[in-house]
Amino acid sequence: MQAYCEQVFHQLELIVTSTDELISSIEESDWNVRPTDGKFSIGELIGHIALICAADARIANGASEAEMNEFYSFRTPHSKQQALIELARSFEELKNSYLLLDESELQKIHTAYWGVSYSRFEWLLETLVHLTHHRGQLHSLMVHCLGTDPAIALFE
Repeated sequence: MQAYCEQVFHQLELIVTSTDELISSIEESDWNVRPTDGKFSIGELIGHIALICAADARIANGASEAEMNEFYSFRTPHSKQQALIELARSFEELKNSYLLLDESELQKIHTAYWGVSYSRFEWLLETLVHLTHHRGQLHSLMVHCLGTDPAIALFE
């Protein structure tokens, strides 16, 4: 099972690297752009993306809603530099927490505070999908709202 985790982490690393490149290419003056009322601004989306790996790791380990709210209140980045640091830190936290798990721990089911139950391995796959989804959103916002083509490969 660890071999599968390592393969998932390879894909996550590719996504984190390309997301870092996307974030690096955005001017902080564009962070307040909010294309749709009630949805994330570009900066809010970046802040969310930066924490996905660490947040999903906590959820996979059964963190409560209160614990997650506290996590977000202390860790949400408010600048490009903070977001880049948190993105790297968040990925390392996820990786370090998973690579220590044995097969039985990877298969252990945890229920999120909103009621969804997955094994830790399924939560890892959900993290991959979650991060990929929001990276695509960020890329689309850059192209369609900021009028810039970042020319960054999103897949190998």
